[in-house]
Amino acid sequence: MFDILPRTRLAFLPTPLHPMRNLGKELGLDNLWIKRDDMTGPGFGGNKTRKLEFVIGDAKQQGCDTLVTVGALQSNHCRQTAAAAAAAGMRCVLLLGGEEPDEYTGNLLLDAIYGAEIKFFPNEGFLPLNDRLASVVTTLEELGLKPYAVPAGAATPIGSLAYAAAIQELKQQLDRAAFSPERIIVATSTGGTLAGMIAGQHMMGLDAEILGLNVYDSADAATSRVRDLLQRMMREYPSLVEKFKPAILIDDRFIGEGYAVMGDPERKAIEMFARLEGVLLDPVYTGKAGVGLIQMAMSGEIPSDSPTLFWHTGGQPALFAYSQELHQRTAVGGSTDAKRKQTSEAGEVTDGF
Repeated sequence: MFDILPRTRLAFLPTPLHPMRNLGKELGLDNLWIKRDDMTGPGFGGNKTRKLEFVIGDAKQQGCDTLVTVGALQSNHCRQTAAAAAAAGMRCVLLLGGEEPDEYTGNLLLDAIYGAEIKFFPNEGFLPLNDRLASVVTTLEELGLKPYAVPAGAATPIGSLAYAAAIQELKQQLDRAAFSPERIIVATSTGGTLAGMIAGQHMMGLDAEILGLNVYDSADAATSRVRDLLQRMMREYPSLVEKFKPAILIDDRFIGEGYAVMGDPERKAIEMFARLEGVLLDPVYTGKAGVGLIQMAMSGEIPSDSPTLFWHTGGQPALFAYSQELHQRTAVGGSTDAKRKQTSEAGEVTDGF
């Protein structure tokens, strides 16, 4: 079905799908599973790698040799774009919103190691930087390069179609595992992943509610971005995505103190997933989605007998940019020996949710 699209194979697919029995038991959920798109690789993996397969395929088809994209200082998308460009033999230019730090850590350190050319914009957020792409592309063309602009999060129709393909992959896995989730929980910001999943849900006839937990701004703003992408997918790829009226479900209750701000709930969610399942969340996206899962389960908003799937979109390298906050939280909580007693502590890490 998706063979008509240009594609450069990069990701390690299919990504694993498996139950989280310990976390499910702690939260009172009988059937909790996880889809591991943190394991797409290369470049430490993440959801953007799926999108970049189609984006780079399109860029190469157009004869481009340079990817230009935007993001925050700890952008998972920029890190994956830098890695994918290296693997595809292309140059990479990153426009990052924020002031250049004295020390490079986390995703920013990896951007540099992958050889990306980085430009910092101290007074701009990452979404507004999309408006600079056209002028940067013009400058690079004047230098003799053939650039390809990639908006934040690779949130384009062709990038989003990668997640329609991901739903096809998921449905095959669900059939083999005899697992039928009633809901799928996924973090969202630029909206490309969620838009693709909703399109794939319609295309594949997947009978599950897809809930996007917004980590960036309001639910209304995020819904507008997702709706726009879906309309563009229907318009630009009618042979793949027929016209339909999508159900867009976005919840912004778990944004906490704001985008990329890690508070106590995010820290506790990261610890809970790590200590009960050995799964690492990230502070910016999946940490907040983890908070949402935990709070909805503990409040009874997710019934105990409702099969639930948590879609992990990656982002773990950002943990190292938050090492001081995470280390302080562990130190306050007790000694290293005490922290190793995972079973006895399982109830403690839920305090505050």
